[in-house]
Amino acid sequence: MYFPYLHGKQKEVLALRHLAPTLGPEGQVQPIVEPVRQAVTSLRHTLEACEAHRQQVWLVVNPLRQDFEHLPPLQALDWGRNLFTSLPQRQWIHPTLMLGPALTPEVVRRFVHIFGTRPVGVVVGSDAPPLADVMALLARVPVRRVFFKDSAPAPLARAAAGDAGCVWIEERRLPEAQQLRTQERHFFSDRHLGFGANGEVGFSDYTTLPSRPDVPELSSRTVSFRLSYLHRDRPEPGAVWIEHFMGGRFASDERGADARFQHALQSFRKALDRRDSCFGPTEAVRRYLSSMIDRTPPSRALSKQWEVMHHLELMSGVLAGRFPTAFPALVPAALLARSAQAQVEAVVAPQGD
Repeated sequence: MYFPYLHGKQKEVLALRHLAPTLGPEGQVQPIVEPVRQAVTSLRHTLEACEAHRQQVWLVVNPLRQDFEHLPPLQALDWGRNLFTSLPQRQWIHPTLMLGPALTPEVVRRFVHIFGTRPVGVVVGSDAPPLADVMALLARVPVRRVFFKDSAPAPLARAAAGDAGCVWIEERRLPEAQQLRTQERHFFSDRHLGFGANGEVGFSDYTTLPSRPDVPELSSRTVSFRLSYLHRDRPEPGAVWIEHFMGGRFASDERGADARFQHALQSFRKALDRRDSCFGPTEAVRRYLSSMIDRTPPSRALSKQWEVMHHLELMSGVLAGRFPTAFPALVPAALLARSAQAQVEAVVAPQGD
């Protein structure tokens, strides 16, 4: 099982909403959602879509970051309770308690009072109180999963979790140096290949996004978009890599931004023909190719949403056995032909076009 850690930002919320009809039936992805905005409308719509398609979600109901940073812990929990109880149906949405430095026994008891009869989760964050102490307060609550940030759970922590399945949320860092961060391809993860053999209930990371919601993204003048893919050869067959699709060097005006993105799309189109790579094809792959055909690049925000959509569907498809069916991916021939024609047209188009 894959437990991607999402921060409830708009691009992540919309990505999950659009994919719920696919992820739910496959049953291989269970997102952990830690909201960072107090506005609930978009998040509520997404949770309702997940519920409708039996897509399990672990919802942090006492958020700590950004909009919640200065809220008293009990007030943050009340926000989560109001969001949870506003859902018409909530069989597949699991309340999850965040353990942080501000957590008090009073907050835990309040959590038990509100959600104690439901299957729940726990996230062990930075500077959290001892897990054994918290689990003692949750003794009569059906805790199903304990998620560990920062580092893998130590034997004492696993023992404290009892019968709950333990999952390590790994921070898959991008290379730190700027020149390395923008290399076209680099290894991301191979955790999906062996977690079951080790008796683990699943694996987790922050998808292809930074582990903190306030970390700035790479400049769009350098990288137009990045996508995960399955590498056939190294370091193990089927490992997940990330490829950055570069925008090239163009003018800084709006026409230059569109030209940079078209350049990146052309690089992506070529990548689909590589014998060592499988990009799915996912719904996001189809959307990128369609934008190339129509010569209407997505906005920066929409492209980031597609990136998240792509990674979630790729991992779901891998675990469900839907990907890879071939190297390269079996992108519909008609779509490939149209995108190839668009690629030719872009090369021969007049400079001012």
